[in-house]
Amino acid sequence: MNTIVSLNTRLRATRLGRFLDALAHPPPRGVIPLQEALRWLVPKVRPRFEYEAYALRTGRPVPAFQPLAGSFAQSLVVDLPDQELDVGEAELAAWNVDPGRLLQQARSNLLARGADGFRRLGPGRYRSTWRDSLDGSRMLLPGILQRLELAGDPVVLVPDRDTLLVVGSDDPGGVAWALEAALAFLDEAPQALNGCPLRLRNYCWEPFRVQPGHPAAPLLSRIERRRLRDEYAHQKHLLDQRHGAQGKAINVAPFRLEKTPAGTVASVTLWSQPLGEAWLPKADRVGLDWASGRAEVPWETVQNRLEPVGLFPERYRFNGPEQLERLLA
Repeated sequence: MNTIVSLNTRLRATRLGRFLDALAHPPPRGVIPLQEALRWLVPKVRPRFEYEAYALRTGRPVPAFQPLAGSFAQSLVVDLPDQELDVGEAELAAWNVDPGRLLQQARSNLLARGADGFRRLGPGRYRSTWRDSLDGSRMLLPGILQRLELAGDPVVLVPDRDTLLVVGSDDPGGVAWALEAALAFLDEAPQALNGCPLRLRNYCWEPFRVQPGHPAAPLLSRIERRRLRDEYAHQKHLLDQRHGAQGKAINVAPFRLEKTPAGTVASVTLWSQPLGEAWLPKADRVGLDWASGRAEVPWETVQNRLEPVGLFPERYRFNGPEQLERLLA
């Protein structure tokens, strides 16, 4: 685990920061001709929040992307030798090609860069070695994952853009090793954003889940909550800036992790009456504080009465005292 972190010391700058900087300062260009683009086209897997953050930060359209599974999304990039250009709606409209054909070509190009790019770090434990900023995108090539000696289905984690960890779903020790490695990387680079593990089942990716009592369950819960904490905090910062510039009086409620009396960790958000309208993150518990009382309720109590805003991760509109009266009725 420490070896993995030490190999990534030079990558302390966050993937999100690099992505936003590249998009905010694109090279001068028009739409790349299709025949030129096809040669360099590759798929790119990123945490979905990176696209959402770019939209909040700049107000400009994001590259065309599709949700992949869990907290990940995929898009297409033209990976030239000296720069990486994201494919947007303008390119797709100009090319007028079936997106499925483009993705097939992109995956073929990625496979042509080499299928043997994993180092075995122990029984059923693998780390990618391409280090070309597309390591995580190799999860879109299931054939190379299925060559690995794994117990169960492939489970992947992407601690940074140059690292893909692969273990087997039926290997509790391997799963715990990968989660500990990802958390160690986050401790080394606290601002890095981290997607949660994915499992390849029947050639489809899905969030990796374990049953209560599984040895890796506490680590999985920890990394999921940490991702939400980091993404909600960054999202709140961007929304506060945006609302301030627009003169909107909307409170973006915080998302906090707190220890419970039982010694576990729970997520909490808070609304108080002076705040008026608020956008609440999805948390385990919601604290309500008004003039004549105070209460803390489970998220399930309020979820069906709140309107989603349309963000990722999602927030829900709480309309203040009127909403409170309906909840307490």
